[in-house]
Amino acid sequence: MESSTLLAGDAPQGPTSNLSTADGPFAVAVVLNKNARAVTARQIRRLAELNGDGHVFVSGSIEDSRRFATIIVERGYHTVLFGGGDGTFVCCVNDLLTECMRQARPLPRVGVLRLGTGNAIGYYVGVEPPTERGLRTELARAAESESSTRELPLLRVDGKLAPFAGTGLDSQILDDYAATTRAIDRMGLGRVLGSGLRYTLAVGLRSVPRFMMRRLPQVEVVNVGGPAYAIGSDGRIDPVSLPRGTVLYRGPCTLAGAATVPCYGFGVRIFPFADARHDKFQLRCTDASAFEALSHLPSVLRGTYQSPSLRDFLCDAVEIHMEHPVPMQIGGDIQGEHRDFMRIDLADRPVRLLWPKPPAAASALP
Repeated sequence: MESSTLLAGDAPQGPTSNLSTADGPFAVAVVLNKNARAVTARQIRRLAELNGDGHVFVSGSIEDSRRFATIIVERGYHTVLFGGGDGTFVCCVNDLLTECMRQARPLPRVGVLRLGTGNAIGYYVGVEPPTERGLRTELARAAESESSTRELPLLRVDGKLAPFAGTGLDSQILDDYAATTRAIDRMGLGRVLGSGLRYTLAVGLRSVPRFMMRRLPQVEVVNVGGPAYAIGSDGRIDPVSLPRGTVLYRGPCTLAGAATVPCYGFGVRIFPFADARHDKFQLRCTDASAFEALSHLPSVLRGTYQSPSLRDFLCDAVEIHMEHPVPMQIGGDIQGEHRDFMRIDLADRPVRLLWPKPPAAASALP
């Protein structure tokens, strides 16, 4: 999960491309979030060499993200790759879509490079690791007109498109990850401790102790869209629909979130039924205790854990009401202020995403 979505800067200067040397119907634009941990000066130079300095945009502020979106749409790139985490994907896709609507042009194909902290989408679709070989592979794939693509449904939350959103332990981990990173940087250990270790420290030293000691907040989740369907603990969809206005969950909340992709960062399958239907997203609510989650951690991370404490639904619009303001995240990006309400809708249209390999089948569904 990427905590920063600030994009800005200028395209680097470097050798010409050997993959997309000129603007054309299959030219590839690469947008990099220079705040992402793996977007180093070396990686920027490497991508400029591979894709051409005129087609690589290095960003560091929201304003320049919008400026780059304008340039990319005006040039007519066929494919755009986003280098960063899931927060980078959310920011760039939304800026690109806004600019495409303004210029009355179609949204180009999009893809990701695994240069962020969690890279949920990258893990989900099978993007190569960001080695030189991996980057060459992804750039070559993006430059091919016949490369495999699929439509990826997204959520719409606060007017933004995102692959997942919600509140609970996931949001708390994001909040704690940011605090842990600040503390590590203040100690001068930023170059020594990588994102994975920071994530582990945040969970172990801050999130889990807080989770075990604090009273869980009360939450109410209401279906405000079309028919919703419950998914049983055996993974089967209940054919009896739940109409608009149905309270899907009411009670203490460890996690209340929605997603159109099964993975969070590092390939953790928090929403194993998220891709069961393209016209619905998965809602998951749980009051599982810290002891339950930790004692079954391997199956929880794989998405195979079954328990009455997990309440899963397929929906197209829900409202989440909390008893008091809490941290909430949209696309892995923790929101600036705590909130007691969130509405989540399925977006009107999907994005066309480069898909290196087909997603794992939702084998738990009939």
